[in-house]
Amino acid sequence: MGAQDLILGARVAHLRELKSEVARLKSECAALRDENAALNAHMELAALAARDLAALPPGGRLVIVDGWNLILGAKKEAKDPAELVERAKRRVAENPADRVWIVFDGPKENSRVDGGVRISYTGGKGPHRADRLICDYLRMARLSGDVSRLEVVTNDKDFRRDADRLLAR
Repeated sequence: MGAQDLILGARVAHLRELKSEVARLKSECAALRDENAALNAHMELAALAARDLAALPPGGRLVIVDGWNLILGAKKEAKDPAELVERAKRRVAENPADRVWIVFDGPKENSRVDGGVRISYTGGKGPHRADRLICDYLRMARLSGDVSRLEVVTNDKDFRRDADRLLAR
């Protein structure tokens, strides 16, 4: 093995290191791109919900529901999204000043209003996107000083603790 072989071996090893670093950076960039898209979607959905909160009539409450948790969690309260939306509509019918915002994790971000019920899907990938969106919204509402008219419905103990802390009056 000559000097030329040693130099070539060192260059090949360095090239492998560079390829590995490029792959790591590409992965990091993709994760940051997804996080940025999720934050943009959160901002838009939170702005819609902020408008709903500001438009509440006197005595009204904005009830924020952790959608999939109540359908798929250990303590199921609905069998599917349609049943959860129907329950929310009944609540609005019984309490006309209230509005309900159901937040689901979903691959494509979107939101629609059905009577006094807003149904939103977070978009993006990864776990707990609805929880993060709701907590971001609660932080915004807390900064505006308007958490007294908010209620969060979930059976997720960790998320409940975070929401209660953010709603502390």
